[in-house]
Amino acid sequence: MEITVLDIKILKALHREVKKVSNLIAEMTAPYKALQQATKWLDQQEACQLLNISKRTLQTYRAKGILGATQINRKTYFRLSEVELFMQGERPLKKQKK
Repeated sequence: MEITVLDIKILKALHREVKKVSNLIAEMTAPYKALQQATKWLDQQEACQLLNISKRTLQTYRAKGILGATQINRKTYFRLSEVELFMQGERPLKKQKK
């Protein structure tokens, strides 16, 4: 086991720098927090459970444009508002292909 000794001044300086970075991140992400909270996203499993359908059926809905989806890093997400509209029998507007 190796023990490293840090001077208290260095440790306090490191703490201040980490706190500054944390504050900068908070400032940069603040405008997006409201947007993130306003739009609730569901992953495939949550959407399937809510609609009581299989993943394959959900994929078919997505392929036919019945439900819109967003893909981030190979993971697919669905807007809760669109899924709720679909559950009420109202289909979200189909996107026009160009």
